[in-house]
Amino acid sequence: MDTQLLVVGWDAATRSHLDSMDLAFFDDLDHGGRLLPEPYWQSREVDSGTAWTTLTTGLPMREHGVAMLGGIIENERAFEWFSKIDRLIPRNLSGRPARIWARTKMLGRQPTNEDVPYKRAWHYVPDSLAFAVPLTYPPKPTSGVTVSGFPSPEVSVEPPELQERVRERYDGEPKKFDEDGELRDDYVEDLFRTHEAERELVLELAEEREFSLQFVVFTLLDRLLHVTDDRETIERAYRTIDETTRTLVDAIDPDDTMILSDHGMKRDPRGKWIHVHDETTGIWAGTRDWGLETHLDVTPAIVDYFGRSMDDPAYEPPEETVDKADMEAKLRDLGYLS
Repeated sequence: MDTQLLVVGWDAATRSHLDSMDLAFFDDLDHGGRLLPEPYWQSREVDSGTAWTTLTTGLPMREHGVAMLGGIIENERAFEWFSKIDRLIPRNLSGRPARIWARTKMLGRQPTNEDVPYKRAWHYVPDSLAFAVPLTYPPKPTSGVTVSGFPSPEVSVEPPELQERVRERYDGEPKKFDEDGELRDDYVEDLFRTHEAERELVLELAEEREFSLQFVVFTLLDRLLHVTDDRETIERAYRTIDETTRTLVDAIDPDDTMILSDHGMKRDPRGKWIHVHDETTGIWAGTRDWGLETHLDVTPAIVDYFGRSMDDPAYEPPEETVDKADMEAKLRDLGYLS
């Protein structure tokens, strides 16, 4: 295979955290900088659904339509009106995410990958692996392999013949709350166990087949920071994802590596969350100067790296029936819906 690129999403990796830690692999990268969302979200808490959809399509929210994991833009006029006054609503109102709550009331149904009629980065590059990228359920056919990311009722794989074997090794994110709505005692340790399972599965898939582009997202940091401010545990998570990235690089031996975070985090307790999204402190890093400034730059940079074109971004969605009730339950368990 002529060229291989490894893209690793460190979901929620935060500039201030990285500056305060010694991370062997990350600190050895020669290039990097701040990665902001598209202009609309640069003064608003960007949602992971819209962030990763923009990151992987190279298209703005108003084109792909995903405003939140829990809502798609169906009434453009109402959304435009709300966008003129939304910043007057406090982000934190007596410990409640007032602005996010208000935004959900202006949006339509919960989106799935079927609602995104555009190619992702891995559709432009033949023989690619997309692993656990948010809002990729149900996965669309490619010449490579896709393992769906959250929110998935269950892990779904394209091509389907790999699904049973993948599910035997990895069944998605752990359940967050118990029957009483409280954080499960084992949740944090389950996050680390899930991360380990994800790493081992990516290594297994990469060993069996060479991929040109490998686009992998780990949500360990995001999930952890939402529920804890224990410094030792947070540092453990950063060290874990740093070591995982080094392990992937050693095993795959890509020509280049790119690290991305869709947003940073800041401590601002609201409801059941301790840290919340900070749109100003996301990062990128890599083995070359990718010249990234916003989420809109990522997919064009990847496609250009492989000498390919984004002239036709359209993708016809598959004719599948998605169990949206199960997806909604998954989002509620993760704290994205009330």
